[in-house]
Amino acid sequence: MPTRSPGTRRGLADPAASVIISRRCSNLVVFMPLLRRLIRIPLLAVHVVLGVIVIILAVLLDRVMHRELHQGLARLAQVFWCRSICLLLGIRIRVAGPELASPPLLVAANHVSWLDILVIAANWRVSFLSKSEVRRWPGIGIVASALGTLYIERGRNNASADVAAIMRQRLEQGHRVLFFPEGTTSDGSGLLPFRPRLFQAAVDAGAPVQALALRYLDSDGGVSATVPFVRNDNLVRHVMGLAGSSRTEAVLTPCEPLQVAGKSRSDLARRTHAQIAGALGLPARSRAAVRPAARAAVGEPD
Repeated sequence: MPTRSPGTRRGLADPAASVIISRRCSNLVVFMPLLRRLIRIPLLAVHVVLGVIVIILAVLLDRVMHRELHQGLARLAQVFWCRSICLLLGIRIRVAGPELASPPLLVAANHVSWLDILVIAANWRVSFLSKSEVRRWPGIGIVASALGTLYIERGRNNASADVAAIMRQRLEQGHRVLFFPEGTTSDGSGLLPFRPRLFQAAVDAGAPVQALALRYLDSDGGVSATVPFVRNDNLVRHVMGLAGSSRTEAVLTPCEPLQVAGKSRSDLARRTHAQIAGALGLPARSRAAVRPAARAAVGEPD
């Protein structure tokens, strides 16, 4: 009776073994996001609650000690809080290019997600401009206000003019002020037109303007589809998606600062739009760089 050689037996067994290994790998790929969520979500919840308490206590102590905004214990607590949240979510932060210029400085950044604030605050002292709804978020609103966040009530008449005056005052006090001139978030693959009205704060204060490009990359080096928080996304579902991701890299690219002398707010909007588009590797679209005032809603920063 003929016998099969060992080589023949191995050849017959290899396809079956490959199928088994392939199935196990597939099961592992499905299981790992769930495992990450089971580990990260409880740690994240505890960390957020403790962070809010610690930052509030630090702000109170800074006020008792008469420390300047962003110069005391609260700023140190903010940096640790932001960086550790990013770490828990598997987000690595990388700064490409020059640092942000010294204050006073108006910073214009593209907007992708609520994560933008965390990755920026983890690196630089800035006063953010945020929608007024954030002020009413439990815990987070108190922390944001205590750390110098400015607010705009979208849809209210003269909201842009009023907040531009507050931004100018903050600039004249020697701070950095950061806002998102797109007025909303994008999916990270493009850049929406900029609304120029709030650039008036830098013109009035005589403070330079610096563009800051934000980009999130997945583990394969492509633009992340998980990070963007757009349209009517649910915050809890979005956090769950981030918690299940393997690794995300947040790339922050500060561009060259612009002096405001001889420039209008529309000039500044167009130039910062072009700088961020260039940093993101997007084609220049000067005709769409600035949102026409006629299309802006009443009270919005057009």
